[in-house]
Amino acid sequence: MEQKKSKLLIDTDIGGDVDDALALGLALNSPELEIVGITNVYLANQWRANVTRNMLRVYGREDIPVCTGAEKPLIGWWDENRIPNSSRDFGEIAGSPLPPACDFIVQMAEQHEELTIGAIGPLTNVGLAIAKAPYIIPKLHIVMMGGQINRAHPEWNIVCDPEAARIVFESGADIRMIGLDVTNQCRFTREEVDYIKGIGNPRTDLLGEMMEMFIANFGYLPILHDPLALSALLWKDLLTFAEKKILIETGGQYTRGLTIDCDWGEGASVRAAVSVNVEEFKKRLLERLVL
Repeated sequence: MEQKKSKLLIDTDIGGDVDDALALGLALNSPELEIVGITNVYLANQWRANVTRNMLRVYGREDIPVCTGAEKPLIGWWDENRIPNSSRDFGEIAGSPLPPACDFIVQMAEQHEELTIGAIGPLTNVGLAIAKAPYIIPKLHIVMMGGQINRAHPEWNIVCDPEAARIVFESGADIRMIGLDVTNQCRFTREEVDYIKGIGNPRTDLLGEMMEMFIANFGYLPILHDPLALSALLWKDLLTFAEKKILIETGGQYTRGLTIDCDWGEGASVRAAVSVNVEEFKKRLLERLVL
């Protein structure tokens, strides 16, 4: 009997750190997943949508809907100069008219018995969807890259919109959190980047181009934050999770955006990744990316 595929919606800020593109490549090459849509979030949304649509074109998956989403966090105003920089501009790539990302998330949750959200960017779109339609919460399984609980460090996806993150964490949705505690352990070597580039098909050529642009602009090799998060949907033996109570700090001059492990019980209940089998993860990721 064929295993039922997970209905997956990917919410991404693709085009900044190259890990979003690597995560999308992993998902597109994984037959276990049925991608029902991709939503873009945070600054330069139309540009991100074009990067997304180009990647889908290269992978032969132009059937997947792509939505633009929230440009700004719920509170505050971010510098417009913080634009993505691990992908060239592919220009305007037409797509079907679709509602804003938060409305699309609600629609997908309404259409399916269960919906998994692979949240690999700031949580503004997901927070807006939950705030607008809290009745979808029982249907949601959220696998997210974000946070850090082993030290006081405000991780990017949380600190970009702590208020949205707090809405999501306190919603009662089923959440698996993969934070910097474990993702920082997973990095490509120069040899692994060159291996992907050397395969020579259109998909690996695109990933290779994006990785090289990232390395040139950021000055270090790709860290596999987002691919590790989505790997939790594919392989149950790579990550170890623990039940945690997590508080999202939304105030404080120095602590805004922290994910605090509140063992005294005041935080939101999530399953947080606490360890990873690094070499096995990278082996399986490389096998999928070069298909």
